[in-house]
Parts: sequence; structure tokens; C-alpha cells
Amino acid sequence: MSLAQQKLDELEILQSIYPDLINVDPQDYLECQEHVDSTDISPTLRFTIKFGQVELAVTLPGSYPDCEPAQIRLSSTRLTPKDDTALTDKISSVIKENKGEAVILQVISDVFELLEEIVLEEEAAKDKVISPVQKCSYTRLWYYAHHIYSREKRTNMLQWSKDLSLTGFILPGKPGIICIEGEKKFCKEFNSLVRAMNWQLLKLQHEELGLAQEDIKFDGFKEMIFDVHGRDNKHQDLGQFRQYLIDLGLEDIFQNLFHI
Repeated sequence: MSLAQQKLDELEILQSIYPDLINVDPQDYLECQEHVDSTDISPTLRFTIKFGQVELAVTLPGSYPDCEPAQIRLSSTRLTPKDDTALTDKISSVIKENKGEAVILQVISDVFELLEEIVLEEEAAKDKVISPVQKCSYTRLWYYAHHIYSREKRTNMLQWSKDLSLTGFILPGKPGIICIEGEKKFCKEFNSLVRAMNWQLLKLQHEELGLAQEDIKFDGFKEMIFDVHGRDNKHQDLGQFRQYLIDLGLEDIFQNLFHI
């Protein structure tokens, strides 16, 4: 697959998740389209991603992702110098750790996670009262994985969910999503089992606590497959996945998973 095609595939995934937040340089986009069948170094692709008062200016140079790293500049009108430095260091770390791979989605996820921590720290500094979590026997957990390809992992999770009477789904591919729901003690056991496996990245991205039995959304536990595309057909159509969650009344979950 050409470098230009890899850039366009990565951009397509980002646009399916953040359709209203990305602004692409139109000339760069056209030049990349013209080189999708070329084995030469690809044209540079530039775009911005803006969420609230924070903006990422992204440059994917000619030989990205194989040889050159992405260039990402962060700007914000609300961050303190300390917070700005923390986010910039995090971006540099993610790019370095994922050398040779498409990295922008991971950068965005980590930036959002740090921003959430900053907001929580600000709230704590203002002595805001946080109400205690209501205790209940039912829980729903949402995991974000860098990727889920392994047949062994997928088989194990399907079996564990059956053994523990949990419902939910696995969305294999890159990125990968896992959702489980059921009695709190069994969700906790599943969490221990899934975290014991070897992952490049696995985050418990969102927890729904204090659910009643009538809040259970899924019937059984299964793999979800939407239209696949991209390099080696390992990327699922996240736009279809988002619509699936909307139909279940879970639109806010998509936002939590991808920090929209």
C-alpha cells in the first residue's frame, strides 16, 4: 500500500470519529489522492483537530508513517504553561513509542485523557463536592484497545462472558472496543482476566455504575462486524458503529470512548 493511501486511510478513520472537528488542507488532500498508486514518497498531508479551546495542528510528512514521524503542534487559550508542557511531552512520547505506525488516533485519545485529568484537578481545587457513586449490583464497562486482532483473545473473552453470565460485545480491529455488562462482581472478575492478557494498549475508558436490571442493553455477548476497510482490512466503519450505539440510546458512550 502506498504511503499516500496510508495517510488517507488514517484520515478517513479520524473523520468517521470526529466528523465536525477536523479541517483538512484541500490542496494536500488532492495531491495525496493523485499519488495513491505511486510508490514514491507521498505528498505531505496537513490538517487540524479542534476540540473546545485546544487545537492540534497535524503534519504527516512525505515518508510517514514508515520512516518519518508525525509532526503535531498543540495550541490552547486555556492551558497553563505546566499543562501545556505535560500535553506536549505526552504527544512526543506517544509518537516515539509508536514509530512506524499510524499514530494520530492514539495521540488524540491520550490528549483527551490528560485534559480530563486537568479538568478534574481544577474542580478539586475549587472544592467541588462530588456525590458518592450509587451502589448497585449491575455494571457496564467500556474498554478501548489499540487493536484487537488475536483469535485467542477473542475466543477467551467470548468464553469468559458465557461463564460469568455477562452480555455485551467485542469490536475487533484497530482500534478495538470491548463492552461488558452484568452483575458487578462478575464484571470485576472479567476485568481481572482481560487485563492479565498482553496488550499494546488497553484502557478502561468508561464505567456505568449503579445500573438496574432493566438497564441491560445487550442480549448475549458477541463480536460486532461493520464494513471493514483500510490496510489489510483491519479498520471497521466507526461511523456505522456510532449509529449502532445511537440506536441503542448510547450516543454519549461513543463520545466517551473517543473523547469527542
